[in-house]
Amino acid sequence: MFDRYSLMILATTVLWGTFWIPLRKLDAYGDGSVWLTATSIALPLLLIMPWLIKRRHYWRDGGLTLLFLGLFFGAAAAMYGEGALRGSVARVILLFYLTPVWSTLLARIFLKEPITRRRIVTLILGITGLYVILGVDTLLPVPSNGSEWMGLIAGFCWGVAMVLVQKNKTSSVLDQTGAALLGFLIVLLLLTLIPGGRSWEVPSFIHPDTLSSVDWVSVIGWPLFWVLLFGLLWNLPTTLLTLVGAAHVEPGKVAILLMMEVLIGIGTAALLTDEPFGTREMAGAVLVLGASIVEFIPQKKTR
Repeated sequence: MFDRYSLMILATTVLWGTFWIPLRKLDAYGDGSVWLTATSIALPLLLIMPWLIKRRHYWRDGGLTLLFLGLFFGAAAAMYGEGALRGSVARVILLFYLTPVWSTLLARIFLKEPITRRRIVTLILGITGLYVILGVDTLLPVPSNGSEWMGLIAGFCWGVAMVLVQKNKTSSVLDQTGAALLGFLIVLLLLTLIPGGRSWEVPSFIHPDTLSSVDWVSVIGWPLFWVLLFGLLWNLPTTLLTLVGAAHVEPGKVAILLMMEVLIGIGTAALLTDEPFGTREMAGAVLVLGASIVEFIPQKKTR
């Protein structure tokens, strides 16, 4: 049986797995501009701002842990979303879910945890999956484009963020949510500086000629609908529920529960896009999923 916190994590997989859908809609309606996506992130942040201002002294108590939690969570969400927007949804999701590999290495470096045989299996499966997904033409499995790099780095940032959630015991979940949304907004805007990123131009439907037309309500209606939908249905609930669950569920279990997102993301991408997903990607998916499943296998107790 799953406890309520595990169920919260499971519920977010539906939203994380379909995260790319509203992002692509907002990008299309915004003519490749960052404004609509930025507005949809700022919207839930503004809604909880009165609470955050009232609790501003608790932000000081959270210190650098809360600051870095927000930045790493925001970086993970922003690069995951941008990667899925610019490139193949399936490949970005699979590269993102090399999290168990990063978790193992981070635990060894910063927490001095031993690398057990189970962890070695995790590393082998994860790195092999990386080779398979990216191809084995080169010695090192290096991503071939910006979107794949974003998926890979996003997974690393996510692993760091989950560790920081466990370590931050002084801030409320709403404080953490505010920090995460702020980090998401900041990193999203910084990503526009990368070549091939989104522009800062005002979307065409906001121009005076469009606003003065007879049909301006229908022209603005759909972009506004997706801004509200992404801001209030995706961003706020996903961030809040993820942080609530992660605060009460150990990171290894969070990782395996979130693996449902892989199936949802790949499934929706296969149904709604014409992106290729062949035997190589499927084999890589099995290996990456296996790396996370190994993390959740109970160990035998030693006498």
